[in-house]
Amino acid sequence: MISKNKITLALILSSYLGVSISFNDLYLFHIFFIISFLVWLYEFKKNKYIFNYSFLLKKYVKTLILILLWYFLSLIWAPDKVLGLKYLFYLICGFIITASIILFSSNIKNLNIVFKLLSIIVLVEIVIAFLESFTGFRMPISSYSSLSTFFGKDPVNFSEFDGILSYTNFSPPTGFRWNTNDLAISMAISLPFFLCSKRTIVQIFGIFSISSIVIMTASRAVFLSLILIFSLYLLMIKKRLGTLSIMWITSIGLLFSLSVFSNSENPRLNEIGNSLEALNLYVRGEIDVGGSIEWRRELVNDGLEAFKKTYGRGLGSGGSVANQELVGPVAGRFTSMHNFWIEILVEGGVLAFALVSIFLISLVFNLFKIARSNLNDPIKYLSQSLFLSLAAFIPAAIAASSTIYFFPMWILFGLSISVIDLSNKKLA
Repeated sequence: MISKNKITLALILSSYLGVSISFNDLYLFHIFFIISFLVWLYEFKKNKYIFNYSFLLKKYVKTLILILLWYFLSLIWAPDKVLGLKYLFYLICGFIITASIILFSSNIKNLNIVFKLLSIIVLVEIVIAFLESFTGFRMPISSYSSLSTFFGKDPVNFSEFDGILSYTNFSPPTGFRWNTNDLAISMAISLPFFLCSKRTIVQIFGIFSISSIVIMTASRAVFLSLILIFSLYLLMIKKRLGTLSIMWITSIGLLFSLSVFSNSENPRLNEIGNSLEALNLYVRGEIDVGGSIEWRRELVNDGLEAFKKTYGRGLGSGGSVANQELVGPVAGRFTSMHNFWIEILVEGGVLAFALVSIFLISLVFNLFKIARSNLNDPIKYLSQSLFLSLAAFIPAAIAASSTIYFFPMWILFGLSISVIDLSNKKLA
């Protein structure tokens, strides 16, 4: 008989795989979700319907439950009950992933098992994304794959784009994600685990491969998040302010010095100079590939206008999409907020936004404290990596259409809470 622990591990690992193993809207994760629920019901009955509430009283778990309850309550005023229930289902899936990791990782041994298995899957995704970036290989379930129709998906129609994608054969990598921005975020939050490794070859591999993949996704917010990771790593983890200063001065100096080549008569030097100028404009948002900045701004403005009319209560579960459908899809197709933090404010109101903010700030602060402590590996290594990952996730989340159904985020929460719990046990 398959043990409960193996089912839990399968649930966690399948959550990272997400849409990559799915048909239509049914993921492999959903199957393990159902199996896990049936196992829980069996054990609940076996224990004579006695439920242990201690887990629900844990510090961070209580906050997540409060957020869930608030979204349940918001169904009363949600503009579209179907969309509201769908959003709640996303939240419940996320909570189950986080809770499964916390319950399973009650000791260092189990936490290491989760981390090692996830590490293998992340490495596989990096290889796949790298192949998608520089070869003709493409995952069957990808927004750029013609094979995706066999799995109940609709591939990207390039004729709908006004940007560079409609004029070139280039299609960015997606890895295990359907969306390129989601891949970029998952890569960014994986980078610190390479960066904080004591093995130089692991650091070099992570920096080179992940930076390359993020650049190929053309995700501006995530690219800036990588810079934040490197800066925080040198400043807060390695405490090398001098090295960080030299890095910034050298980088800025290099950009300025090479920009003079933009007027060079040498075609190769001219290309380098203009490429750097284009990169500078793109990062600053003055080059808008496919109108991304324009329609994102419009989505946010529509959401905030609707939010103001609720006097801080929020539109309710699924309200941002319902409101945009009522106003009219932006650019004829976009209804998701495309800014996770504004989405929380617009839907959950001031209360949900405050709870999520306190939750994240507390996690980042406590992980940083552990990272600076005298605890030995692996807790210290994991706390350093998770601190950088969470800090980078905050700005990177802006890149995604929504991260509420972005399972690596919930995995990140589960690992962070587990590390904090285990470190408290060690210090007790």
